Amino acid sequence: MTTENRTAQTKEGPTLATICVWLFAVSAIWHYTSSGPDIQNYFLQYVPVRTPLVVLSMVTAFIAALFPNRAWAVVLFAGGQFISISGLAPFVADHLVMELFLSLSIIASFIYLALKGRTTKISTSEMFNIFGPVGRWLLIIMYFYGTFHKINPGFLSPLSSCALPFINGFPLPDAILGSLWVQYAAIYGTLILESIAMLMLLSARTKYFGMLLGMSFHFIIGISGYGTLAHFSAFALSLHAQFLPSNFGHRIYAEKRIPAALKNETNFRILTILLVVAQLAFAVNLAITRDGFVMNSLFAVFGLTLLFLVFKHGQVRANTAPYKLKSPLLALNLVPVWFFVHCMSPYLGLGTGGALTMFSGLRTEGGISNHYIITKPLHLFTYQDEVVYFEEASNSSLQRAAAGKQGLVMFDFQRHFTYREALQIPLTLRIGDEILPINDIESFNAFANAHFKEQSWLERKYMSFRLVDGPKPDQCRH
Repeated sequence: MTTENRTAQTKEGPTLATICVWLFAVSAIWHYTSSGPDIQNYFLQYVPVRTPLVVLSMVTAFIAALFPNRAWAVVLFAGGQFISISGLAPFVADHLVMELFLSLSIIASFIYLALKGRTTKISTSEMFNIFGPVGRWLLIIMYFYGTFHKINPGFLSPLSSCALPFINGFPLPDAILGSLWVQYAAIYGTLILESIAMLMLLSARTKYFGMLLGMSFHFIIGISGYGTLAHFSAFALSLHAQFLPSNFGHRIYAEKRIPAALKNETNFRILTILLVVAQLAFAVNLAITRDGFVMNSLFAVFGLTLLFLVFKHGQVRANTAPYKLKSPLLALNLVPVWFFVHCMSPYLGLGTGGALTMFSGLRTEGGISNHYIITKPLHLFTYQDEVVYFEEASNSSLQRAAAGKQGLVMFDFQRHFTYREALQIPLTLRIGDEILPINDIESFNAFANAHFKEQSWLERKYMSFRLVDGPKPDQCRH
């Protein structure tokens, strides 16, 4: 960052780029401190390859959180995220796929500006002007598919809708939670709120209200006792922040009710360190107690503070610079297009994971679609065609799937037990109406010869699948 930019930062307040980078970095750390399985699997024990990648993500995010106004820290963070998520792929959360696209855009913006100006002395605001539109489109696309994927009986039925566990996560009377009209209000209210937020973000006149609506929605998700989803909600809040006025940071610094000590760059770094320490401490508490209350409480303080600042200073004013949905780097505008097509993959016969299908109840495997609009998969690819269920199993992972009456697409079954876990025999499989007992190595080899197909490295690395539910699930699935 140039001297002029750093001076302006100190006197007038943080730039919007600085604020968005800080929020993104904090949310990246939160991913590995508020996700119970990740804490257990990679945080509190060493797993070759995966643990170093998690550490890389957290360390580079911490550096960016401390120095969000330094281009070198932002690029280091984006590079760390890109390497980490790419290394962990394809078994990553849906919002990490979004982080991967955003990190790629940040790296591309730096390279473009460096080559264009033949210098590495680049401000974060210059970079944000390039990658910001991509981040905005990622959020809009998230809202589109967050609504579209849910148009199915799995989400729209009170018996299986994932809208209800989030509502049940609040200390409300059973008479209210059990009321059918409240349940349907939660289900259809989710679709309506997400749709309205998406449409409002498309207009400069209404984006302020779209931010408030969307951020409030994700704040509720983050504090619900249903789980610990601070990681997803914090990242969603960081994407909403990219719609804020360009002088948002200056407005905050002009706020007299905010203590002057918090406007000092050094003091804010200390506050950031305390926040990260709290994230780590509460992660250990979550792993030991399995109780997410303190983690959700920390997110509640974080989210309420941000919501208040957006409510107070996020309005569009006469001197507000127009926001952009088109990147000056024309090639970078293809990233949102790529992401939009990627999220269509369940309907195309490709992967069902990492495509914003979380909590949607969508089912497209085995040639059966439960979507009310796309009633039959387009079948451009065959990865979802064959589904294997488990009548009897020795592997604990398959026993859990069998207990939940869930199956695996054959591609994922082959990949998992070829590269990740040893398959234990005996095993009884069901494919369609055919029961296939596997009692010895000979019967397994016969099964593999009949059903397994060659898998390239790219296929194994890119394709992500969820466990397969029935067309009409009887409970909420992530």
